[in-house]
Amino acid sequence: MIRVHDKDQMDVSIIIVNWNTRSLLERCLASIETGVDGLAAQVLVVDNGSIDGSAALVAAKYPQVELVCNSDNLGFARANNQAFERAQGRYVLILNPDTELRGDAVKQMVQFLDIDQRRTGVTAVLRNPDGTLQRYHKRLPRWSYVLWSETLLRNVAPRNRWIRDFYLLDESFDTVMEIEQPPAACLMLRRSTIGAEALFDERFPIFYNDVDLCRRLQDAGHRLFLLPEAEVMHHGGAGGVGAMPDQGVADSLIGLIRYYRKHEGFIGAGILWLILTLNSMLVLTGGLIKVLGGYRPLPWWRLELAKRVRLAMGHEAFHYPTNMRADVMAEAVVCRH
Repeated sequence: MIRVHDKDQMDVSIIIVNWNTRSLLERCLASIETGVDGLAAQVLVVDNGSIDGSAALVAAKYPQVELVCNSDNLGFARANNQAFERAQGRYVLILNPDTELRGDAVKQMVQFLDIDQRRTGVTAVLRNPDGTLQRYHKRLPRWSYVLWSETLLRNVAPRNRWIRDFYLLDESFDTVMEIEQPPAACLMLRRSTIGAEALFDERFPIFYNDVDLCRRLQDAGHRLFLLPEAEVMHHGGAGGVGAMPDQGVADSLIGLIRYYRKHEGFIGAGILWLILTLNSMLVLTGGLIKVLGGYRPLPWWRLELAKRVRLAMGHEAFHYPTNMRADVMAEAVVCRH
């Protein structure tokens, strides 16, 4: 059973945003007890309009968990911000519902941040269910990384030095190291660093909200670390993104352009949009040749065309619901505690 404590002595607030991942959410919550043993912990679950009984599961099996129920899918950024407003811990742990804590991972991260007040955040090592290492930790986007990872250049040299550097492919993650872009699947932050600001910029509803957060922290001189002693199993891609059209590829690239517009300016974002659009035209041309040659079915090309058109027009598949005002949202969705 997850224990709750008086908010005045709260060590960590664990925020989980869920959308139709009931069975994984149950395993995640079951793993938290060991991970927070000995800590004063607050667990907040925001359910984004799931239709698989996720909210009912939390209400029935985990009455100590603070549950927020949204009638619609408000996206990852806004839902996390909802929970962040209610967080009482010295630290806030953003945790995906498709993760399972290993051992005392949370305690390890809390102790790591307690040792040095100059440490702003810490992430864990992510592992696949078979124990192999996941490489979701990256550097922040730069032109060389983007060009070699998001265009056809990647097919020319899939393991070139820019790809290896961007994805930290030569790092073993067996020692403490600074990380520019830890994944939001498991990221603990010092609550006082964020202050009264929103945790995520809601202009990035699904993708690049965590990248933008890491960039803002780095620009302000804050440091984020990876702690090898803390391990988390991650069922990568099982947290709801896989249910999006084309697995969210177009939305992700739109988020990347939006990120460049915010941090590199309109000219940089325009150049990136042009590069990605030209890249799309090359991909579509090559795909059409494969269809005409009988190597690909026509429906595949139609799907690829739709994805590339969405990217060029900046039309995300995800849109915030129009029937819920942000100023009354917090009061409207709290369904317990």
